[in-house]
Amino acid sequence: MKSRTLWVFLLFLTIGMATTASEPDEKQTDPLRQLTSSFPNTVELKNRGRLLEFCPDGTCDGFVASSNVPLYALKDFAFLYEYFFSDYTFLEEWRNKQETKKMAERVLSAPRYHKCKNDDRREAARCLLRDLSRDGKIRLIFVRYDEKQRNVVPRNIGEQLSEKKTAPG
Repeated sequence: MKSRTLWVFLLFLTIGMATTASEPDEKQTDPLRQLTSSFPNTVELKNRGRLLEFCPDGTCDGFVASSNVPLYALKDFAFLYEYFFSDYTFLEEWRNKQETKKMAERVLSAPRYHKCKNDDRREAARCLLRDLSRDGKIRLIFVRYDEKQRNVVPRNIGEQLSEKKTAPG
């Protein structure tokens, strides 16, 4: 009887460890932690995880996700957009941090994004952002908070991604 109990215990222990090992550590996998570590209190999730705003200076890059977009995809999208395509000039120091570069590489090399694999990281990011925004799955907006009023202007993600700005490669 004791050996059967021991085997059952070991089985549950093994299953529990396998489940824990397969779940990603949010501290390591959440790309927005890299952004908020350099720019505290600038990232906000709203509308039950369907809207993400990065507001470093009273203006915001906003990312609006349809209901079928997982939260991790919205976060990956926002991180890659800010890293490779945002026109906020003060992001350069953040972009040059080794941890930020590693996070960009981790996001781009995720197996779920395999069809956008490219040696040119900026092109891989462009492909991934186009793919995630296809058919309005994720939309880009510009938000300005003026006199306690929220003003929103839609942005064309295709135009933003096609501009030849200097950014990390």
